[in-house]
Parts: sequence; structure tokens; C-alpha cells
Amino acid sequence: MRKSFYKNAKFSDLTTIKVGGNIERFFQPASKASFISLLSEERGPLFILGSGSNTLASDAAFSETVIRTRFGGVECVKKENGKTCIRADAGVIWDDFVRTCVQLGLKGVENLSGVPGTVGAAVVQNIGAYGSEVSESVKEVEVWDREKEKARILTNSDMEFGYRTSLIKEDIKSQPPYAPNPRFVVLSALFCLSSNNFAPIKYAGIAEYLKKPMGYVEKLGDIRRAVLSVRGAKNMLEDPVRYKSKLMANMMPERLKEIPIPDSPNPDRASCGSFFTNPVVSRQKAMLLPQDAPKFHVQDMVKLSAAWLIEQAGFKKGYPLQTDPNAKASLSTSHALAITNRGSATSRDVMKLADKIKKAVWEKFEIDLALEPVLVGLEEK
Repeated sequence: MRKSFYKNAKFSDLTTIKVGGNIERFFQPASKASFISLLSEERGPLFILGSGSNTLASDAAFSETVIRTRFGGVECVKKENGKTCIRADAGVIWDDFVRTCVQLGLKGVENLSGVPGTVGAAVVQNIGAYGSEVSESVKEVEVWDREKEKARILTNSDMEFGYRTSLIKEDIKSQPPYAPNPRFVVLSALFCLSSNNFAPIKYAGIAEYLKKPMGYVEKLGDIRRAVLSVRGAKNMLEDPVRYKSKLMANMMPERLKEIPIPDSPNPDRASCGSFFTNPVVSRQKAMLLPQDAPKFHVQDMVKLSAAWLIEQAGFKKGYPLQTDPNAKASLSTSHALAITNRGSATSRDVMKLADKIKKAVWEKFEIDLALEPVLVGLEEK
């Protein structure tokens, strides 16, 4: 097989935070068959990259293999228990998949509109937003088992989905930091969605935008537009400027092809999205927090707002730009959960700020903030 090898690839060109060093061996097979063939041939450590939205890589040269999933298609495969099952390949852009589902009148993923990344990455991360999680719609995941060298089907239960995690992500996290080497690589996912062009509003911010009460049943298209607008106001959408790069042009979401690409980048969007996950603590621990601290009961535990904890620990939106306008890395001026690259940040700059925030939150509340991005060549303190 002739490999699609690309020279001079850099993580800084391939990730939304625009940070990271050179990649010595970078491949982006154009078909599922060539992807599997490459996985079979590459026996050593490798890193699977989607669109780079949840990745923070070291500035050092990466000598192991990086394979980017950019192949893909979407097809309705069957009806089951009143739902439509739709299969999407790992390389499909996540927002393109959501857009397709909304256009088909399939309810279940509309609240996840605008989340950067691919279908494969969305499943691994169990992305969630505005009252929904990917795991609620996934029936099964087709993976390539690198240990047994064959394709396998993992059911929803097999995937061991948790808050912003899955069996596959936990496996990746267990690997040495320099070269995450997953056993399971996503090939496709099967989603089962309700055939209904209306859905209830699940999130207060979306209800406020639509000027409707929580639980109000609204058209999927209107919910999607509201989600995109709310995310955009927080600068939690991708910066279209990144798609001017040759290596990124073929990954551009369909939605972005319909708008003019700005000439200048938006530094508030040069991020990994949420850099910290919302901590889940015991009820006893939650009771020690101030009464006005946001708390969301999840079974017998309580989910807290990482953004609230960060701001209460002294890190306001935009920190430290208020005192250092030339800071290379800062919190977004629009959202306290996003660490941003202001133009020339290194991975060290980003991790230094993250470590400072983690330390301050622990000292004030004795709550440990977990990082959400996958780290490549870096270790969390």
C-alpha cells in the first residue's frame, strides 16, 4: 500500500489551540480500508488525531507516528424500536453529523451542535453540552483492536461511558505521556435517534436565548441555531481562520463553508475548548461550598461548576491579561474554562497557567480539577 505521508506537519498547525512541535511521521489515509491497513502496519506507538480540538502537544518534535482520521460518510442503516439508526465513520466532522441529523428530523444530538472534532473523537471523549451527552445516543462503536488485529463491535455498555470519558479514553490515559498508544481505534459509531423534529429545551441558557421556558418543546433547527449562537457568544466555537492551512482545508465543517473566513485569528478561540472538567464530588463535600456555588445533583453525587471554582479562586475571564497584556497564554476573555493561546504560547506556557489554576482551586476549596484535553508528550502535575 502506498502511504499518504506528509512532511513538515506540526501539532501547532493541526490543533485548535495552535500549540505543539513537529511531527516526524504524519499520515492521513483517505479511506477506511487504507486507515485499517495503516493501523495493521504500524506496530509501534502511535497517536490518533481527529481535528485537533482536544489535544495539547509538547513543543518538542514528536518522533512517533500520528494518524489523522479524515475519511468518512454517514448513512441510515435501519429502524429499531421506533428510532432511526445512523452510522457515521470516525473521520466525519462532528458538527456535520449533527447538522445531518437535524436536517433529517432525528432528535438526540442537537444540543451538541458546534462542538469541534470528529465523530471518533466525540465517542472517545463522550462529549457533552447543554443537557446532552454522546453516550445517550450511541448504540455501538466499531473499533480496530490493535492487540487482536481485527475489527470489533463495542456496545454502549462495553464502552464504559462516564463523564467526559470512556473505555478508550481511559486506555489512552494509561499509556506513557510521550506517545499515547491506544489498543482500540474508532472506525465508526452507530447512533439510534428518535424520528422527531421537536425536542424539549434542556438548558437554561438555551431557554433564555429562545425566550421559552425550560422543557418547552422546540424545533430541532431552532435549538441548533440557539446552541451555535450561545456557544459563539462564549467563543467556544472553532476559529475559521485555522482552515486556511492546507492541511486543515479538507477538514472544514460544512457550516463554516457558508460564511466568510476572517483575515485575522480570534485568540479567544485558540483553545482546547473546556480545559478542565466539572468536578463531581460527594454531597458532603458539596455542602462545604458557599450556598451560591452552582451544584447539579447526579445520582448520589454532586457536579460542580469548574468555571465558578476558577473565578472564585481569583482567576477572572482573561486572566492574566488585565495585568499583563502581553501574556502568551490566558483564560479566554469570554469563558473562564478555556485556556487560550494569545498568538505565540508554548505548551509550557499553557501548562504553567493550568497548574497555577489547579493549585489555587485546591488551596481554596480542596477540590482537584482534572484536565480535559489529551496530553501528548506532557505530564499533568
